[in-house]
Formats: sequence, structure tokens, C-alpha cells
Amino acid sequence: MIKFFRHIRQRLVAESKFSKYLLYAIGEIILVVIGILIALQINTWNEERKTNANLSKALKALKIDLAQDSLLIAAYLPEVNQEYQFNESLRERMAKPKATVDTLLKITRNEFNPNWNNPIYYNTNAYKSLNDTGLIDVMNDSLKTHIKEYYNGKFYREGMVESITKDYREKLAQYVNTYTFGSTHLHDQGELIDSLVWHNVNPTHLAASFQGISNFKRILFRLTRDEMEYSLNNSKGLIQHIDQNLDPDD
Repeated sequence: MIKFFRHIRQRLVAESKFSKYLLYAIGEIILVVIGILIALQINTWNEERKTNANLSKALKALKIDLAQDSLLIAAYLPEVNQEYQFNESLRERMAKPKATVDTLLKITRNEFNPNWNNPIYYNTNAYKSLNDTGLIDVMNDSLKTHIKEYYNGKFYREGMVESITKDYREKLAQYVNTYTFGSTHLHDQGELIDSLVWHNVNPTHLAASFQGISNFKRILFRLTRDEMEYSLNNSKGLIQHIDQNLDPDD
């Protein structure tokens, strides 16, 4: 093809047909420009196809993360609610008018467990990948806003839980340096240690310690429950929104 155009150009020059040569040259330039534009468009289409494929893959991964987290929450939320109610029941018994020092000793020595463990570690790799790769910025504004609002709300609540957990663990360290508590698979101090620790306990200090740490645990339960319920309830709508943006045949 190149030799063909070169032959035409050489013949026009040899015949001194300048005007025709000029038109030919312009036409050749236009063809070259059109070829470049077509090549650029094809390259753009290919890049868009790759981007859309990567975005679809990332959204599917995000959907899996949300679904798995929902299953974890559904499994652990009843336990959190149960532990919260138990903690509240101990506080209510201590607040009754007929409560005595013996009531306080019975609860703190045999029933109250100050331990705290985060019930769930969430899957956030897919969301972080969306941000790290910039794919979150190429999706439509509605879905992008929905995803960011969901995770901003989630991370805010997780931050509150983390902050209170840090304060709680400081109080927990102080508490266990003074008192033992009911035997568990992690804490089996034995009768001797238990009896020595609880011999001649200062009821005033014990009451203040129990009130403080059980109140902190109440706050932790509430914040944890709020975060879990937020994640569980709002992830359903986000999963549906993701489905609307996925090709059902993909």
C-alpha cells in the first residue's frame, strides 16, 4: 500500500502536475490522520474494556467481603446482645435497694468477667484495593458515593470502638492487678490464690472498681452493637446497588 501511494506521488511530480500533487498530498495526510485516530480509538476501547473488566472483578470481590462480614455479624451479634444483657443484669442487682456487700462480693468474685475481645475482624481488602488502584473513581457517581458513605460510617464507628477499647483495657489492667474473677479457660487461679486475693477486700474500692469497669463495658457493648447493626443493615442495600452495576452475563 505504501509503495502504491509512493508510485502515484512520483508520477505526479514527474508530470509536473503540482495542483493534483497538492490535493493528493493533502488526501494522504488526511488518511494518515484518520488512521492514527482509528488506532487511538481502538486503543481507548481496549483500555476501557480492561478497566471495566477490572472494575467488575473488584466489585465482585467487594460484594463477597460484604456478604462474608454479614454472615460473621449474624453469627456474633446474638452473643454480643446476650453478654450485654448479662452485664446489665449484674449492674441492676447491685443497684437494688436490698443489695449488700455480700451481693457485691458474690458478683465480682464469681460472676463478673471483665475480659473483652473484639468479636469480628472485617474483610476490607477489596475496598482498599478499589482505592489503591483508583478504580473507585471510574465507577458511576451514585455507586461511588454509596460505597464511600458506607465505609466512612463503618470506619467512624470502628474508630469509636477502638478508642473506648483502649481506655477499657487500661482499666482492665488495673482491675486484674487487684482482683481475680470467675474461673475461665484462660483464668484458673485456683482456690489458694482466689482466697488470698479476696481476704479482707476493701468494699469501697471494690464497689468503685466494679462500677467503673462494668460501666465501660456497657459502653463498649453499645458501641460494638451499634457498629455491627450499622454494617449488617446497610451492607444489604450496598450489595443490591453493586448487583445493579454488574453485568448479569459476566
